[in-house]
Amino acid sequence: MLYAPEDAVYHILASSPRVARYVGFEIFPVAVPKGAEFPFIVYRRANITRDQSLGGPMFVPQVNLQIASWAMTHDEARRLADEVRLSLDGYIGAIGGITIQGIRLVSETDDYLDPIAVGAQLPPAYETRQLYQIQWTESSV
Repeated sequence: MLYAPEDAVYHILASSPRVARYVGFEIFPVAVPKGAEFPFIVYRRANITRDQSLGGPMFVPQVNLQIASWAMTHDEARRLADEVRLSLDGYIGAIGGITIQGIRLVSETDDYLDPIAVGAQLPPAYETRQLYQIQWTESSV
């Protein structure tokens, strides 16, 4: 199995006191488990590219990782997203066995979940979604 940049992002966010004061360890891949309470963070891959050279794979892929900060108010979602940005944007280093060559914020947008409109059994919620480009050195366990 190969290490993935999502593992490094989880470690960075979970160990950030700035992020932890909002969500603790409520940081989930792809889907939110039943019973999770606001606020929380959800991350997922948007896409990945792996460059090739004449000698084959370069093992320095780039992934676009979407990170969504969810909260009960717009202000809280924005503040959480700001703490995520301050923890990730510009990060370079090794963490959790993964060498990150660079993390860069590409875009950011706000959204609102109206449970009546989508037929969900959730309270109204706000989301700030950020897209990060992450370049890392691919290595195996």
